[in-house]
Amino acid sequence: MMLHLLLTATLSLSTPGAPAALTPEPHFAQDPVEVEEEEPAPLEEWPAADKDTTKLISKELGRVRKAGTPEMAEGGRDALIEIGDAAGPALLKALEKERKEEARERIAEVLVALTDRRHSRLFAAEFDSKSEHVRLFALERASTFPDPAIRKQAEAAFAAAKEREGTKKEVKHELYFAALALCSSGSIEGLDVLHARALEDWGKCGQQVRAAIEALRGPEASERVAALLDASDRKATVAALRLLAGCGTKESAGPLVKPLLDSPDNSIRVAAINAARGIVDGEPPLDRLPVFEAVELANKWKARL
Repeated sequence: MMLHLLLTATLSLSTPGAPAALTPEPHFAQDPVEVEEEEPAPLEEWPAADKDTTKLISKELGRVRKAGTPEMAEGGRDALIEIGDAAGPALLKALEKERKEEARERIAEVLVALTDRRHSRLFAAEFDSKSEHVRLFALERASTFPDPAIRKQAEAAFAAAKEREGTKKEVKHELYFAALALCSSGSIEGLDVLHARALEDWGKCGQQVRAAIEALRGPEASERVAALLDASDRKATVAALRLLAGCGTKESAGPLVKPLLDSPDNSIRVAAINAARGIVDGEPPLDRLPVFEAVELANKWKARL
């Protein structure tokens, strides 16, 4: 009987007019569909901590602040990081009240470890904090994550910092951090301050500035920086080229950079090469380049701009 059924099925598949349902459908392998990961939604408030978690945060924060031994500080830090951003408000309050600089640095380290771009607007809410330490931290941290939504608070912070501008070290830092936050929000109004800082100490601030001004890439920022390209001032020109690497485009900044690739001053030539690298390929700057190598690279970049 089984053999009969098999033969019948075979004949029906090869006989004209046989039911189409008996014919197996061909199967084709398909490429996997790439699903883009969505950016995490910005937070409008810190996650709430229940009663037990609040007690634990207080305990571990005490270990971080007192830190009788390195192990004590490390244990408290790790525990708070494990708790997550629900510890944020307590850490900011501790940063405000703590008088010892080393303890503030440990608190700030934990805050950095448990926050990311989701928290930019929460830090923007601290831009007008009465605590200088909280303001400085919030401005610097928020500038790490470009977010147009913090523009209004960044503009107010920048204006307030300019009013307080003076010789005091903290005020200088605040104006710089406010400029970073403002530029990272998409406003070019902080570029002059960042150019001044690039003139002073690019080695320390370079990466930070470059990250903040990436949000400005376009003709408006290129035009603003173009005014800082001073042929009579080598340092000002080098600093401006370093900014163009982060905020210029090939169309808007290429014509500004290209002539400087022929500069007889190797520091300007190297800065122009690095500007071209950033503008065209988004690449970080190269460190010191020997003159002969710089000339060769400059010729290659002239052909690409």
